[in-house]
Amino acid sequence: GVFEQEHTITNTDRAVGGRISGAIAREHGDDGFQGTLNLKFKGAAGQSFGVFNIKGLHLRMEGEVNDYMGKGMNGGSITIFPPSGSAFAGEQSEMAIAGNTCLYGATGGRVFVSGRVGERFGVRNAGVQAVIEGSGDHLGEYMTNGVIVALGSTGRNIGAGMSGGLLYLYDPMDQIKSYELVNQDNSDNADRVVSPDGEQQLKELIEDHANRTGSPAAKKILGDWDMHLPHFYQIVPPSERNSRFVKPPEPPPQNVDSTFKREPVLMRSCVAEPEDSGATRATFVGSSRT
Repeated sequence: GVFEQEHTITNTDRAVGGRISGAIAREHGDDGFQGTLNLKFKGAAGQSFGVFNIKGLHLRMEGEVNDYMGKGMNGGSITIFPPSGSAFAGEQSEMAIAGNTCLYGATGGRVFVSGRVGERFGVRNAGVQAVIEGSGDHLGEYMTNGVIVALGSTGRNIGAGMSGGLLYLYDPMDQIKSYELVNQDNSDNADRVVSPDGEQQLKELIEDHANRTGSPAAKKILGDWDMHLPHFYQIVPPSERNSRFVKPPEPPPQNVDSTFKREPVLMRSCVAEPEDSGATRATFVGSSRT
């Protein structure tokens, strides 16, 4: 079944959703819950909003959230978007709508943040797919799996210690390379998106983000996809090099003339035959092989 409820919260309400996830896990395990809980919130959430979020639990927040949002989550979804007319709204806003160290150690689920986030977003991310609209320093630090899409500017030290997963960074001003924003661990692993599967993955995440949050930034990019796609960098650790989301398409096979036939190749071998006089005469025997 489906259950929906709305609440107003303040920044003294910490770890919202954690107890619910715990109750679901005790009853159904990590993946056994088949229902849907849609919980909508307004206001300002304290630390660890959506902590340990589980499959089937979908949190929607109209307002801001503090540090550690989505910590340890393994399923469900978290959606953050600004109230209309707030200082967080608008593509040019430099204010962070979500705090620092979000998704710490998370292993699954989806997160959509219509606005900027603080520092260390996605630290130790091990499976969450997320879309944000800009971040502070240390994006994707120690990341081992999952996908993070950034539709706005990012800070320095991107991908420090990142050994798995993918980052998609929208960079129309080419600042990532110009200012050397990627940590030396992955500074040679920043390339444009060349895989059709990678393009599809990126576009589907941005479409989901636009549908869930109404993000103007996402709608702008989707409105002229062919123009904006070349402005994305894909940060690819060595472990992901052979991923279908990274590898360029295989070249088409060359045309082969079906009427072409190989001519037989004459194979000659030398056989030594003794003569009556005691001398040896060499005889070449031919055989054909196609």
